[in-house]
Amino acid sequence: MKNVPSFLGKLLHPTAASPAVPDAEYTVDELAREASTTVRNLRAYQDRGLLPPPERRGRVGIYNGEHLARLRLIGQLLERGYSIASIRELLEAWEQGQDLAHVLGLEQAIVGAWNLVEPTHLGFDEVQALFGADLTDDNMDRARELGLIEFAGDHLRVLNPRVFSAGVQLYRSGIPLDVLLEQFAAIRRQVEPVSAGIVRMIVEHLVNPLLSDSLPHVRELDGLNRQLLALRPLVEQVVDSELARGLQLSANQELGERVGEMLKGFLKR
Repeated sequence: MKNVPSFLGKLLHPTAASPAVPDAEYTVDELAREASTTVRNLRAYQDRGLLPPPERRGRVGIYNGEHLARLRLIGQLLERGYSIASIRELLEAWEQGQDLAHVLGLEQAIVGAWNLVEPTHLGFDEVQALFGADLTDDNMDRARELGLIEFAGDHLRVLNPRVFSAGVQLYRSGIPLDVLLEQFAAIRRQVEPVSAGIVRMIVEHLVNPLLSDSLPHVRELDGLNRQLLALRPLVEQVVDSELARGLQLSANQELGERVGEMLKGFLKR
């Protein structure tokens, strides 16, 4: 299970002074008493999918230590301000092996608007009209490998219209499609480590301090979400500025060398 917060595991499988013994057995009344809750609450949690059903032995439901650990976790989360709905979503995400950002509901604040872009659909004839003879099988396969397009029946699904539109404009300016695809792949290879470093910085200094041995209170999590959303534009500004700086330096160097070669040619005449 990747990047699963260890405190959830600790709460579900505690090692405290009175741990939940996995092979222990409880009736519904005994379980409610051990968990310091009521039978009514216990049944409500079960009806809402927070608590697995008991083992049926005739007409009696038998619960075990895993049920007790789950009940204790639910109680702690409720004390920290989490709603029943948010607890259910958190537990489902944890059980499915979702990453930490998803489990805590921080994914959107960290990822931002990229995954909110709505894919568009284009017919093969429309794409052919845009790229002409450059729309080869190799280029189509490369675009699919990069996650830019998907085949969807009798048309293409463009996963990020903004990237696609930029590519079309660059292609119309005279840059071959295969060159654009290779450059896009190179950009991705360079950007992913930078992005990973930024996220590690944010997690280490902003997220981890809230995640010591327990989940943060809801108000702390809401504050962290607001903070991450406010930081995203600042990080993007830095990246954009450094990209602009790099483009300027490279352009000056490349064009300077080209102009120098031209001047040398004129001087030799």
